[in-house]
Amino acid sequence: MQVVLPTGNVIRVGHGGQKTRSSSSGYQLKELFMGHQGTLGITTEATLELVKRPEAEFSAFWSYRSYEEAWKATADFARSGYATIAGVVLFDEEKVAYLRRDDEAYIPQPDWAKAVVAVAMYGNADEVRPGAKEMMRIGKATGGAYLGDEISHADWAARHDRYATPLHGRVRTTGQVVPMSWHCEDASILYSKLPEVREQWHRIADRIIERYGIFDDWGMFAYTNGPYKPWADYLAEIDIGIWEQELDEESWQGFVEAKRYIARVSIESGGSISACHGSCRAGEVDLVPLELGGAYEVMKTIKRALDPNNIMNPGKYLLDSAYETEGRTEEA
Repeated sequence: MQVVLPTGNVIRVGHGGQKTRSSSSGYQLKELFMGHQGTLGITTEATLELVKRPEAEFSAFWSYRSYEEAWKATADFARSGYATIAGVVLFDEEKVAYLRRDDEAYIPQPDWAKAVVAVAMYGNADEVRPGAKEMMRIGKATGGAYLGDEISHADWAARHDRYATPLHGRVRTTGQVVPMSWHCEDASILYSKLPEVREQWHRIADRIIERYGIFDDWGMFAYTNGPYKPWADYLAEIDIGIWEQELDEESWQGFVEAKRYIARVSIESGGSISACHGSCRAGEVDLVPLELGGAYEVMKTIKRALDPNNIMNPGKYLLDSAYETEGRTEEA
């Protein structure tokens, strides 16, 4: 990447040079400029690596009678040892219920289907074919009911229309059909902690639903793309519907407080506040110093050094505190 710093200096960061891929010279600064939310500079150029479309693709869905069965099966799929695994996704009971009532593209499943696991594989045909056979074996061995090609193809096709789903959301307390906005809280959670975190997150959602009546719980999913790694963490996300036409200051503050509770559960379970969306929004950002510990002070030091006048996205990540003079000498 080419980055313009707040001082006007222009630098290049990345692994190696413009043509090479590897370098062990100096600090690995590229990561510093990924996730900085515009607080350290402006990227004016980026070189991306493109790869050709995989020769073979495999995606399959299995339904399970309980979340616990599906959760256990998720580990078996993810730890199967196939490097061609692109992802393993676990949909919980609340997510399946949401799709049943609000997703026009959803293909109806039996009432006993309480959770769904999806697996995707990509690569050369000679690699994917044996891997697909093993996935089918694991699905059957773990008690999953294979849902067939139809639901796999329909789900991928419907992804382009998925953001229209909230237009027919339902208010949990009244059943009223209203347009709702889609809000999510995402975190990186250890596999072993998923059931516990799931229960706590849904309880938090239930509280704001009952108190304010304009929210709905659209379920939770978790996925990993760290194949054959028993320790791999999972991106876990709970989706909340908000009837924004009825949102006022009181209910908004209630929602922000719920986000703080969700973030705290993530941290206390050994996870992160955010896995991919950035923990910079009201509620969760308050707990960034708690998650990062002493590293947050390093963030503030870097911010002061690269942006001495605080002109880059001031206020983001609570980094204005880096410029407080209390306890610091003029020389510092």
